[in-house]
Amino acid sequence: MSDQHDTDDASANEGGQSRRTFMKATGAATVAGAIGVGADSVVAQGQTINELIADMSVAEKAGQMMQPAIGSFDTATEEPFAQVDTIGDLFSELGTGSVLAGGSSPPTLDPEELVASINDLQEYNIEHSPHGIPFFFGIDGVHGAAYVDGATALPQRLNMGATRDPDLIEDAEEHTSDVIAATGCHETFAPTIELQRDPRWGRFFEGISESTKVLADVSRARNRALETNDRVTATPKHFAGYEVPANGNDRAAVNTSMRDLRETLLPPFEVALEEGGGMVMVNSGSVNGVPAHASHWLLTDLLREEYGFEGVTLTDWNDLYRMISIHDLFPDTEDGKRMAVETAIEAGIDMVMLGGGGVSPAQFVTFVEELVEDGDLSEDRIDESVRRILELKQDLGLFEEPYADESKVSDLVGNDESVRTSTQLARESMVLLKNDPATEDGEPALPLSGDESLLVTGPGVNPDGLDNRILMQHGGWTLGWQGIEGGGLSEGGPRPAGKTMMDVLEERLSAEQITHVPTTLDRSNWWAQPTLTDHEQAESTYRFTDHQRSDLESAAPDADAVVVVVVGEAPHNEGFGDRDYLRLPEAQREVVRTVVENTSDDTPIIGVEYAGSPRGGQQTFQHMDAVLFAGQPATGGGTAVVETLLGENNPSGRLGFSWPREVGDVPVTHNAWSGNLDDPLYPYGHGLSYTTFEYENLSVTPPKIGSPSAGQNVRVTVDVTNTGDLPGEHVVEVYNTQSYGTVMHPDRRVVGYERVRLDPGQTETVAVRVDLAALEVVPGDVPGLGSKVVEATDYELAVDPDGDMTTTLTVQGKGSVRRAGHVPGRFDVNGDGQVDVFDVMDIYHYTQHRR
Repeated sequence: MSDQHDTDDASANEGGQSRRTFMKATGAATVAGAIGVGADSVVAQGQTINELIADMSVAEKAGQMMQPAIGSFDTATEEPFAQVDTIGDLFSELGTGSVLAGGSSPPTLDPEELVASINDLQEYNIEHSPHGIPFFFGIDGVHGAAYVDGATALPQRLNMGATRDPDLIEDAEEHTSDVIAATGCHETFAPTIELQRDPRWGRFFEGISESTKVLADVSRARNRALETNDRVTATPKHFAGYEVPANGNDRAAVNTSMRDLRETLLPPFEVALEEGGGMVMVNSGSVNGVPAHASHWLLTDLLREEYGFEGVTLTDWNDLYRMISIHDLFPDTEDGKRMAVETAIEAGIDMVMLGGGGVSPAQFVTFVEELVEDGDLSEDRIDESVRRILELKQDLGLFEEPYADESKVSDLVGNDESVRTSTQLARESMVLLKNDPATEDGEPALPLSGDESLLVTGPGVNPDGLDNRILMQHGGWTLGWQGIEGGGLSEGGPRPAGKTMMDVLEERLSAEQITHVPTTLDRSNWWAQPTLTDHEQAESTYRFTDHQRSDLESAAPDADAVVVVVVGEAPHNEGFGDRDYLRLPEAQREVVRTVVENTSDDTPIIGVEYAGSPRGGQQTFQHMDAVLFAGQPATGGGTAVVETLLGENNPSGRLGFSWPREVGDVPVTHNAWSGNLDDPLYPYGHGLSYTTFEYENLSVTPPKIGSPSAGQNVRVTVDVTNTGDLPGEHVVEVYNTQSYGTVMHPDRRVVGYERVRLDPGQTETVAVRVDLAALEVVPGDVPGLGSKVVEATDYELAVDPDGDMTTTLTVQGKGSVRRAGHVPGRFDVNGDGQVDVFDVMDIYHYTQHRR
């Protein structure tokens, strides 16, 4: 490695501003380093980029608009997807602006090798590409920097939602940003901004919550944190509506009302993007009959003109071709692919992610050249995208210093502080679903005393006998797309930081206290899952052999105190995780039956569930005295689970989603409109504790406001007392449980929440700020095209979803808290059912803004 790859990357400057902020404010940043402009050249920021664009051919500009996937860092390696001979040709022949390493087999999982290899590739690119423009490197750092060996993996996104702790999540993701930069990467495909509506969806675990408010808060915190390192950009995704496919299958068509889209699905993006961000990734699916990549309304009218996004819009994997292969918008011909390119760019796409077939990088460049030459695309539109891309590279400091400092990575990957933070997040995400008395003394089954003899069973070993419950603990996007080594763990292979539940149990208890009878978990054949039925998928992944049954039948009677049954699901992703049922696989249910049949009635049976969705129902849970939903808690999960079982961690997590009784109940959410089925097995916000809490003196201040607007300070206060015998943390969550208006309001809406820690007998007055934007609705008739407002009415507020104790906020005049932007195609701007002078004035101001 040449010395030029090492840099101090000084972050300090006058006033303590970040490098990005300082460069933008002073106009000091130039594209000097990589494009042959002298380092002392005094050229205004915009002029320098404009001069570069003017000197580029259309083909070079098209090259900047690509992000192909690479499977090797060797520039001489054959590149199967590019229609060029080698990976090096991506830069020397096509001038590629960005690359990514994704999928189940990235070029390397070694952090030191990754940063050195990216630096080497960057050096090759600068020396061989037409203008020596640095590329930026994209990576899936979606729950921590879990793409390299030894890194700290954060709890999966559904765990984050259970914590109701955006501040702690922000702290954790700041470390993620630093590791991304230290490994030589520049872009992370996060945060994922998806509501949890349908647990059949294979990406349910990537969602935060079914609450728009909670999703918005956590997404804002993550986006802000991932942008803290000046060498890294976040990529909020997938804009927008991706998470509500009509049939529950990934990338399937979305049918949603404009009212639901604007009230529920879009606001978390609006909130997150207020924190900036260099990129946005687009929804792979279609919305109301239009592929998101073809929607000028989504990508330009809304994202840019209303939300003010100034960065780069990026497709997801191979999504140009999906307009052909899935959406059937164009024929699968050369002309069809050309039309897909034209349509996406005209709609507002700046950069295309390419890999796996369909439209190759070489084809994309050719198509853009032909479209410009034929007059079907203006070169000005191409320049617009290229300018955004170059400005992002400038913002990341790549023109000043294209290489990463290789000396930082070893101190950052998996360091003690990040493990502590991840472990605390895991602790706060533990959701105790059930905790009934198991014996005649009436004491709940949990916590354990630590003196018991313990039998641990359930999925936890691969066919070769290797402990692989770590797959369930971490989930997808961990050292590979479908999980560690694609689900086929090898002895001594790569692992994230942290310990498993069994590791920690064996540290805390004596060997004589633990009997482990793992059953078979084989996820190495995930690639075949979409071709199998639900039953075949489960049979190929989870098995309960005769030998395992015999061992369990022998061991169960000796566990005279406690049995722990681990249940749940192995890692999965996208369409490979789509499912038509939510019950636990038959092999796991048979394990539970075997335990029940071979233990006495007074032997507590405790279930620990590792899963990225609500798996299992009353038919299984009725046999368990306690059920701990651990989700996919990642690096700190083993510690958090054992501490919770032993009472060292008093569980405080609250479900971020409603747990359906049966798959036929889907969708079931707390914030549905009246008249929809809402009778979950465990409701949104459910989560037990080892102590008890009581509320008194609920009030809202002020009790009346005029027309709501941004920045108003409305707070709910309530006295919370720990009435139990143990210290504990508690989430005080405030709901709007009743209100009336010109359109239907959701049954229940989260408007604020706060965590509090109380010792036994301690009382604290907790103040929760009411987010008035959470009360906004879209008034007007069925089309739902009016401006969002908080309607003038009484809003009943409660500190529990059932509304046993309430207070009332009176809004005397309607008003908009967030943007009240006009929606194209509607003249009744204010939604009052009339087109009058006020609408004309609003439209006039809107059109002036558009200019």
